Amino acid sequence: MRQDKRTIIVFALLYAGLAGVALGPLFGAGGFNDATFGIGMVIAIALIPVTAIVLTMFAHLFLRTPTSAASRPQQARRPAEPGPVRDHFDFAFAAWNGIESAEAVARLSRRLHALDIAHRFVDGVISVVEEDVRWNVAPVVGALRIAGWVEAPEQETRTLIAAAVEEFLIDELGIHLEKIAA
Repeated sequence: MRQDKRTIIVFALLYAGLAGVALGPLFGAGGFNDATFGIGMVIAIALIPVTAIVLTMFAHLFLRTPTSAASRPQQARRPAEPGPVRDHFDFAFAAWNGIESAEAVARLSRRLHALDIAHRFVDGVISVVEEDVRWNVAPVVGALRIAGWVEAPEQETRTLIAAAVEEFLIDELGIHLEKIAA
């Protein structure tokens, strides 16, 4: 309700200012007679939508609302909690079996689907979100590598997911993984 009152007051002040600028010279030069009165009424009526348009265009200037600590949500006042820990993994492999990294990720997506693990496979990237655990696997463009990350509150969960991806590459696809230079 307070914002509505502020809008009405700003509209009235803006209308009075525009009417003064438009009607002042008219009545100052022509006096107050029938001709200037008729033109003045047309201008006064036409200024109503003009004022609304100007107020809408410049609302960010005219209708600023002061933000106090009382008006901010409680969540914004709390200190930021540390986010979940993210571990990255990266697997390089030899090309002796003819599987490209994009094909390996596509096959992993099909395997996840067969296991009824909910995931998204968009643009060659697998994304999985299960409660407080999130992970992502993608092929590295131009290399025989698969990279990804795991976010989970517990180290054991992060390690388990990275190991499951590695096991899939080795056991199910027959890929020989290579050590990546640090």
